[in-house]
Amino acid sequence: MPTTVALHKFENLAHEKSKTKLLLDTKKNTELYITVTKTRTIIEFPFGNKFDIVSGMIIIHDKS
Repeated sequence: MPTTVALHKFENLAHEKSKTKLLLDTKKNTELYITVTKTRTIIEFPFGNKFDIVSGMIIIHDKS
């Protein structure tokens, strides 16, 4: 069954002084620092989290 989700434009979420950068806090010790350039999107993990890619999904693990 389909799930309804909210769609947000990156530029609407970013601070007006840094329109190409966004920091998402998802849970304790898990943040995603997202930078958008003309040709790519870069996701960094400030806490050094590890991740796996499974079936096109990024699964983030707490740093341990």
